[in-house]
Amino acid sequence: MSVATPMYELPKQVKMPSAVQLPGCMYKMEPLNRFSSKDLAPSYYGSTCASAALIQGSSADVAALEVRQETVLQRLRDLKLQLDKLQSSKFSSLSPSKNSSTAIGAAAQSSPLKTGTVHDLVISANPNRPPYFLVLLRKLLKDAGYPVYSVDHLHSSVHHVDESIRGCFSDKPLGDRNKHNLAFTVHWKDVEAPNLMVNPLRQTVISGEANITRYVSRLFPLSSSYNYEATGTFSSIAETDNLLDQLAAQAASKNNKERQGALRQLNGRLGKTSWLVNNECGIADVFLWSVLKQGGLNVGAPANVDKWYKKVDAMAKLEINMLNSQNDPHSKSSSQSNTPVQTQKKSVNKESPASCKNEFVDRNGLEKYLKSLSISYQVQDHEEVFTVDALMRNVREMPGLHMKNLFLKDKKKNLYLLSARHNTEVKLNEIGKQLGIKDLRFGDEAILYSTLGVKQGCVTAFALLNDHSHQVKFLLDSEAFNDCHPFVNFHPMSNAATLGVAPKDLKKFLNATGHEPSLLTF
Repeated sequence: MSVATPMYELPKQVKMPSAVQLPGCMYKMEPLNRFSSKDLAPSYYGSTCASAALIQGSSADVAALEVRQETVLQRLRDLKLQLDKLQSSKFSSLSPSKNSSTAIGAAAQSSPLKTGTVHDLVISANPNRPPYFLVLLRKLLKDAGYPVYSVDHLHSSVHHVDESIRGCFSDKPLGDRNKHNLAFTVHWKDVEAPNLMVNPLRQTVISGEANITRYVSRLFPLSSSYNYEATGTFSSIAETDNLLDQLAAQAASKNNKERQGALRQLNGRLGKTSWLVNNECGIADVFLWSVLKQGGLNVGAPANVDKWYKKVDAMAKLEINMLNSQNDPHSKSSSQSNTPVQTQKKSVNKESPASCKNEFVDRNGLEKYLKSLSISYQVQDHEEVFTVDALMRNVREMPGLHMKNLFLKDKKKNLYLLSARHNTEVKLNEIGKQLGIKDLRFGDEAILYSTLGVKQGCVTAFALLNDHSHQVKFLLDSEAFNDCHPFVNFHPMSNAATLGVAPKDLKKFLNATGHEPSLLTF
């Protein structure tokens, strides 16, 4: 085999111990590591020269990459040092918790409230489910040193909101907005669920009552129990979230079994502790109180729930039935009901309180009205009662039928008053099917007062005397018209007494007020 003669000769002083055949070359030569690149001359075929140039170029590229790599690594080391300094300075300002399991979440690090600026919260809410938790949280924020400016507006999708409800969510009179840390603006709007606009410029929206409650809880000081993410343990935070989400949703369910199940859970929990979490009033108590108030579930609630509900209610100082008398909550309803009152005067005595006064009739006014119709009655005073069982313990010697009364509404927002014997099992679904009413459920306390002039626990058929505009349809147990009973007994606008009239006189009363009952058979 012939080998091509190279274009150069190797130095004679160099001894080649062995020759190697390089791949792709047509000649024999010593290994390249024996020579430096300067000893190589250009080859006719170019293979050896190209290989050498490639090796030389690659070495230069690798060296450059090594320099760049070292530069990048150094920058990363510098960034890590800066990050470590930032983290140490951030957490050094937080005092260590006495409880090692206390959670310090990102949302709980600091309040967004700043001195000299007004933090705006714009809430859209449906007047059929007023967000009562905002009323109590507003009061608690004021107590914590954060004055709250409160105002409400009507959206075009809502034509009217009762003044007693609006008075809960708006300051009377309005103060200087710039002197407040917070501003609550409630827009009464036809929405499925309330939503909170945190930043109107960026259109940042928080949807749902539970999530709004969480956001407002973070406005409290870090030491406040209402800022549960800052002060609670991981266990109590999870417990609070479960109450806000699952139990509250169950209590607000349209299914009566779900609602009753929620009440049983609450009653069991409150039988062990005074409050829902950590044995002190917290954000879960505020929110569940609001849910129960919206659905009227406090009426006839189990004993532990009833006691707890009254404590939170006292904190809120939310007396719908006596709220802001200076705002004249009945002025609008009375002006709208002028015509019905005039037509009703034909059957109602001119001296009757219902036709002569804008104020709602109380027990004294009811008794005067019955006397004006020549209706005789029996009456017995007793302690305030909130359940049927408590009522029956107080009136066991009082003759006649004793009635329980429920204030209801349907899917179309029609209002109903249901009166049935005290021992009757009332199933709203069955009553709804019997009357062709969809989604029959408990009415709101605010609407109860604005239409019938009584608070929850005092609901009575006699309150129809205050329904001048006939907004409420009366559903009556047919047994109440049975003349075999000497009396049919109801509360006389107050749950601290019971008043009874004969069945024929009950008919006379309803004819005088203009309420024709729909009779039900249980």
